[in-house]
Amino acid sequence: MTTLVGRDHELAVLRDAVVQSQHGHGRSVLVEGDAGIGKSALLDTVAAEAAAAGFTTLTCRGTRAGTESGFAGLHQLLHPVIDRVAALPSRQRRTLEVAFGIVEGSASDGLVLSIATLGVVEELVTTGPVLLLVEDLHWIDRSSAEVIAFLASRLATTRVLLLASTRSEARYQDWSGAFSEVVAPAPLSDESAERLLETVGPHVPPPLRRRILAASSGNPLALTEFAAEAVASTPREPAPGRLTLPRRLEQAFLAETATLPERTRSALLVAAAGEDSSFEEIVSAAGALGLTALDFVPAERSRVLTVREGSFAFRHPLISSALYDTADSQSRAVVHRALAASSADTGRSVRHQAAAAFGVDEEVAGRLEEVAATAARQGARAEATESWRRAAALSPDIADRGRRLAEAAESARQAGDIALAIDLVQEARAAANDVDTLRRVTTTEWILSQTTAYAGRTVRELVGVAEQLDDPAARIEMLVFAAVRTFILQEPADVAAEVAAALEATGADDSDVFYRIGRSLVDPRSRLPIEAMLPSFRRQLSPSDSMLLNCLAFSAESSADLDGAVLVWNTAQAAFHDEGRSSDESTALCGRGGLRITAGAISAGLADAEQALMLSLDLDLAVVGAMAAAEVARARARRGDRVEAEAALATSVRLGGAQPFARVAAVQSWAAGLLALGENRYAEAVQSLLQTSVNESVELWAGLDLAEAAARLGTPEVIAPWLARAEIAARRTESAHLWMLVAAAKAVTTEGDDARPLFEEALDWGGRCEASTDVARIRLLYGEWLRRSRHIVEARTHLRAALAGFRAESLYALAERAAGELRAAGEGEARDAVSRGSDLATRLTAQELLVVRLAAQGLTNKEIADQVYLSHRTVGAHLHRAFAKLGVTRRGQLGALIDD
Repeated sequence: MTTLVGRDHELAVLRDAVVQSQHGHGRSVLVEGDAGIGKSALLDTVAAEAAAAGFTTLTCRGTRAGTESGFAGLHQLLHPVIDRVAALPSRQRRTLEVAFGIVEGSASDGLVLSIATLGVVEELVTTGPVLLLVEDLHWIDRSSAEVIAFLASRLATTRVLLLASTRSEARYQDWSGAFSEVVAPAPLSDESAERLLETVGPHVPPPLRRRILAASSGNPLALTEFAAEAVASTPREPAPGRLTLPRRLEQAFLAETATLPERTRSALLVAAAGEDSSFEEIVSAAGALGLTALDFVPAERSRVLTVREGSFAFRHPLISSALYDTADSQSRAVVHRALAASSADTGRSVRHQAAAAFGVDEEVAGRLEEVAATAARQGARAEATESWRRAAALSPDIADRGRRLAEAAESARQAGDIALAIDLVQEARAAANDVDTLRRVTTTEWILSQTTAYAGRTVRELVGVAEQLDDPAARIEMLVFAAVRTFILQEPADVAAEVAAALEATGADDSDVFYRIGRSLVDPRSRLPIEAMLPSFRRQLSPSDSMLLNCLAFSAESSADLDGAVLVWNTAQAAFHDEGRSSDESTALCGRGGLRITAGAISAGLADAEQALMLSLDLDLAVVGAMAAAEVARARARRGDRVEAEAALATSVRLGGAQPFARVAAVQSWAAGLLALGENRYAEAVQSLLQTSVNESVELWAGLDLAEAAARLGTPEVIAPWLARAEIAARRTESAHLWMLVAAAKAVTTEGDDARPLFEEALDWGGRCEASTDVARIRLLYGEWLRRSRHIVEARTHLRAALAGFRAESLYALAERAAGELRAAGEGEARDAVSRGSDLATRLTAQELLVVRLAAQGLTNKEIADQVYLSHRTVGAHLHRAFAKLGVTRRGQLGALIDD
């Protein structure tokens, strides 16, 4: 085995990762440190040992010039095994092919691409363990780096080791959180440094040895280079100590290249500027400058650079940066123009043209815009953003500059770089001197304000923008944005009236779907014809359509049209899934899940909410994650799963932050109230449930829980304000669901025989709506009242029905309560009526249950993978574990288990 001086601990960690990965416990290790600290030496040593142990190695390497080429790193990594893409599920396969430019098509979200990449790696693992070796992650293009970070967090059950290196400098993205381990090599100890110097510079005289040891500060590369310089020339002081170590190293490298012929130094500048170019392109560019391939030979002989994998590679990146950074701007421009002419890749050629440009240049700006559009189509949104930014900077016309900045802002938003998107929005606002650019940048700004903590324009400012738009459809769209903010922020009545008046002034009528949505949000007195409106969204959706669909669902909810709201969420989920928009799909799943839980379909709603939570964590969607986790907590609390509910509630609070959206805060309070109610902490339950008032719809739905807690606390008067608001809403909406809750709340808080007709009224309303869990709860409460009133036979009827309803939705805490009441009513067979052991949800993880349900419908592993954002081999692993837990041997047996 290779021995590195002073690196025993680091090697032990990395070798253990090799062994663990070889035996199915995949690892991801990030080697992080300063330039020259020995990262590459560690990677090379471990890679050689892994290869000897039978690992297949896939490699990609970042270069200083390669950060602007979308998916270049990923293509380099997967190119040797690109044939494995054919084994992927159809959507994942197409996403990779679009990203690599193999086929034309619209790009999917990065999550689909990341899962597709994982699928390729898992295919390769079928023939043996795999090492993914990523050198200089800080210089890998952002789009590829995000996929690599995803892989780093998904390897625990595979035979894959992901080993990456990066510099620990503030100017580079910090990816350490994605890796299972971080190894940070420290400077060499004095003893180790002396041992290394003895090896690389045995003949350096003692006085100079001491100065080299002091100047190198334990950095192996610095020590080696300073020693080599001392041996190759007359002894002299190493580079001045007042410079940083990287600058001293650069000076050492420059001193080394200074001894080379002038033509060779010119050739080296071409190689440094074109690090992401091929050997042939660099030689061609050099030829255009009067140089030949022979001019590179002295540099190769001195080991400054080598030809590796079809391109020039410098012995160390600091040599390249030193050569490039110390060249004058005119020399760099000349080299970039030559590289632009020699490049076979359009995008790379245009980037070299941009690097050579001084001042403004509309021709280059136009070409950069084309490069940006191509990158966006392939899903490389971070690189598209940078191209649009550079195009804007080169634009001589302020209108073009504003338009390109607006495109850059939207691209950055879609890339998830929120801080950059906000900066670009503000730049674009200042340069937006035409109405089309104003509309574009305001739309991006509005979406940011709906999904992040960015405040954006006020409602009145959005109305002001709308007044500047000539196109009636664009004006209505902007006013709908204003209506959405009015609805979400619960603006005062005068603000809502202003938006309503502006909508009226457009002259639109009820035949315009978006006009009707806007009107409903600021004046929700009438129910929307949801089924008639949805066809307008059954097409390729724009970014803003996702928000409009969400608000259409919320508007239906505020009108107590739960069936219509479910229809909207179903349409949204299907549309976003078909378009590969996983971020928007997670929102739709979250919305549908919450509504299903409210309507009593607890199991289905919990499945939606848990899937939305998993997606939101993968996609870093804090707001959606906070909402989904709150819904999970509510469903778990309703089921009596206290530990799981408390964990989900803690997750929601963490993701929601100190000031969560009103709806998130309301559902958090509802979940907390249910937990307290289930543990007979009635004062806490009342306090929490009262806090649902920050969101009108949630407050109305939680009313029966508030009534029960207040009644058990002995403070039935607490429910009076809720009853007043709920009766107004029920009359306005004519909602059977709300009338059921009103009657039930009155029954629970009414003393004596007057409660009976109220319970009967509540059950009558319950028969007219989809609210199975609430109906079961009303039967339980009614049965309890009947038993206490000595109507035992009648009580049993309601308690049996309640028990059946609770068992159907795995509501074990309520089922146990119903069974206890039945036993108290003399029904002995209720003793064993509740059993958690047979419930799939208690035996399987959330993902296993989701996969089992889809498999029971007859879907193949690949079809399931495309449905739930997993690789098809991960689906197979979930099914394998589920089969073992359930005691089944084939897929055909799953249907009976689900039905049971």
